[in-house]
Amino acid sequence: MKNRFRLYLLRYIMLLTALLLGACQPAQPPAKIHDGAEILWDTWGIPHIVARQDNDAFYAFGWAQMRSHADLLLKLYAIARGRGAEFFGENYLAADRSTRLLGIPSLAEQWHEQQDTDFKRNLIAFSTGINDFARQHPELISDTVKAILPVTPQDVIAHTTRVMTVFIAGISECGAVLPGFDFSDQPAASNGWALGANYSGSGNTMLLVNPHLDWGGLETFYEAHIVLPQVNLYGAALVGSPVLQIAFNDYLGWTHTVNPMDGCDLYHMKLTGDVLDDGYWLDGVKQSFSVITETIQIRQSDDNVASEAFLIRRARQGPIIEHAGQILAVRLALLETPLLANMNRQWWEMGNAANLDAFQKILQGGHLPLFNVIYADVDKHIMLAFNGIIPVRNFGDTAFWRKPVTGDDSRLIWTETHSYHNLPKSIDPASGWVQNSNGAPWYMTMPFLDKNNYPSNLAADVTNNRELRGLQMLNAHQRMSYAELITAKHSTRALVADQLLDDLMASAHASGESSLQQAADVLNHWDRQYLAESRGALLFSVWFEKWAERTITKTIEADANYVFLPEQLLGDLFYAQPFTPSEPLISPRGLADKSLAVSALRDAVDELRASANELDMPWGDIARLRRNGVDLPGNGSSTELGVFREIVYEKDEDGKFKSSSGDSYIAIVEFSQPVRAQVLTAYGNATQDSIFEMGDQLQLTADRKLRPAWRTLEEIEENLAMHEHLIPNSSINQNREPVAR
Repeated sequence: MKNRFRLYLLRYIMLLTALLLGACQPAQPPAKIHDGAEILWDTWGIPHIVARQDNDAFYAFGWAQMRSHADLLLKLYAIARGRGAEFFGENYLAADRSTRLLGIPSLAEQWHEQQDTDFKRNLIAFSTGINDFARQHPELISDTVKAILPVTPQDVIAHTTRVMTVFIAGISECGAVLPGFDFSDQPAASNGWALGANYSGSGNTMLLVNPHLDWGGLETFYEAHIVLPQVNLYGAALVGSPVLQIAFNDYLGWTHTVNPMDGCDLYHMKLTGDVLDDGYWLDGVKQSFSVITETIQIRQSDDNVASEAFLIRRARQGPIIEHAGQILAVRLALLETPLLANMNRQWWEMGNAANLDAFQKILQGGHLPLFNVIYADVDKHIMLAFNGIIPVRNFGDTAFWRKPVTGDDSRLIWTETHSYHNLPKSIDPASGWVQNSNGAPWYMTMPFLDKNNYPSNLAADVTNNRELRGLQMLNAHQRMSYAELITAKHSTRALVADQLLDDLMASAHASGESSLQQAADVLNHWDRQYLAESRGALLFSVWFEKWAERTITKTIEADANYVFLPEQLLGDLFYAQPFTPSEPLISPRGLADKSLAVSALRDAVDELRASANELDMPWGDIARLRRNGVDLPGNGSSTELGVFREIVYEKDEDGKFKSSSGDSYIAIVEFSQPVRAQVLTAYGNATQDSIFEMGDQLQLTADRKLRPAWRTLEEIEENLAMHEHLIPNSSINQNREPVAR
């Protein structure tokens, strides 16, 4: 009883202190009761970490991630060491080679030494929390990952470095030549809005947090709440991160979207002889490659371990890859400067900021390698800042740098990066809102920014139909309420249907073919939504796929050198009226080739009938939300169809489609007094079988609903499932008390 009272008292004092900070400042930290931290687990499996010291919170965050994601976390750390094949076999060898080639493990060693004393202590605490959990709860961890232990702070840095390198390579041409560093099928995407006081229905700023990542692996989100005397911080991090990367506190919040910046370039090297050992030309002078050899261990099917000597060559531009008969050098900005060393610290400082001035000062450090930063605060400010470690290239546009450039000209070897001050941003625009759904930075508000004010190689001039759908919804309101923001976030209306369906139906009816006329009738009765009950959505999706394939094939037949790029989906190959920035709300529109579109509809009808699917099958019958044995009718669809509610489905073994990426962590935050927020981690907050999760967040995904973010003492106590009192390196961590429900 005494121990239970002591734990309750700690929770009360810590939480009360953090909550009072929003009402009266400055506030003194609570009197010390004991060392360590406490984790209050709620009924959704969200850890609410209460601590007096930063390093105790980091310790608890490492511990919590192990309880929820131990196997995944340890596997990711092994891969970041470049040792995936050593533990998991030959399938990981190519990724290990890429990791070693880029020097990520050695950079992690260097960057660990460059951490300031306080943050180094935090990283040590985080890794210690991971190791202590493993030591005290070995029964909760798979045998296949135990050999990866112990984890070090260098592992944490290597992992977060590798993840960001995957993002940078994956959105550039470099992902195609770096195995294990590309987005397999679906590139990372996101929606992010900030609504200002003159647009918000309540007069309070609001923030829409809506990243779209893969529903597994290194892109898995982890939702958490951290309470310290100076901050009440709620948000999410990718598994393995020591800090929340998208978050809000009592004063401000931010989200990220992947921006179309170019942080990686390829160089076509010109050898001085027939073999690499002869060296390469640079400015007419013969140069030698630097060479090192590393040993990679590879676990065999019989559990024995073989070794491979891996030779790494490096030119002035960067490490060398042999790809498709070419000798290429890879140059990644985030790995060529020391800025990334303090990335995790910058995210932590962002979460501890209390106003726009402090937040911008932190961003000026330039440590985040990519991402738009979309911001709102209680002082009625909103902002969107295009951000990243972006090279200063003295000439050439994005098209020039998208292909390998010559490797014999040192003028192409950039050494500087753009400063925060020189990057596009919008603060408190007259429109009352900022937005991004992975388009170019000049589309962040209306009227659009003038792209001519920025270098032509800063960002690709792209947008997409999901972003155009968002612009439509923002322009449909003079003011938007909190409820309307939630509704907009869940919109499944297909903008492409509004752009093309009238032309398609008219052409199908004019064909005189009964099967096409029947298909047109189905599409005419379709609600143009991707709700579970929507009839016609499946037919339209299959038609769109066939239409895009036929259009691209036709173009390749006319021009063998043609290379399709996703941004061309809004161009004149597909549309009679392509997208034009002067008409963003009504372009693109109309079919460029109606006869081709009718042929694609014929293909779609034949395919659906061959697979015994009705033309008007409800979308949720074929598109399923599936995870851990749960199987629910799906909703939402892809960027290409202009659906704001992005959930991407892939073919499953039974012929249906299962959710694989898209809406992941969601938060809709209003900076009122007190702050209110609705949140969701679409697929749940754990991959470890042992974690309790009394609620099922996937059902909320199916219902297109969110849940309240519990940030107050009363809310957490009312929904408490278990609490743990943690003291680093102490056996007391084994003593936890589940709450009887």
